[in-house]
Amino acid sequence: MPMDSKKETAAGLEGVTTAERNNLLGASTAGDARRTANHPEREMTAKETKAAARKKRHPAVRVIRWMLLKSIVPILCVLAVIGGMYIGYAVLGKRPGAEIFEVETWKHMYDLIFAD
Repeated sequence: MPMDSKKETAAGLEGVTTAERNNLLGASTAGDARRTANHPEREMTAKETKAAARKKRHPAVRVIRWMLLKSIVPILCVLAVIGGMYIGYAVLGKRPGAEIFEVETWKHMYDLIFAD
């Protein structure tokens, strides 16, 4: 069977039957054509790849990651409070910065604020 120029191109193979395609492409590709017709092989999408990678993580790693994700806002709030205390007490108040971590300092501030 003579091959037309239309059938020689990949785009021209759309309207060709399986028997004609096997003749045009040869025996090695004919097996591939049959495999894709019966069991279509497709590549994994990015979403499926992430899901597969997520399933392979150790449970302890997943728990630690979950705890870090859920606790990021409270951690940032605590850091902001500590930073604000340091700036207010050490920079503006011109006192030693290490004193903000002493309990006596906070007892004294409490007494100053709530004393009669």
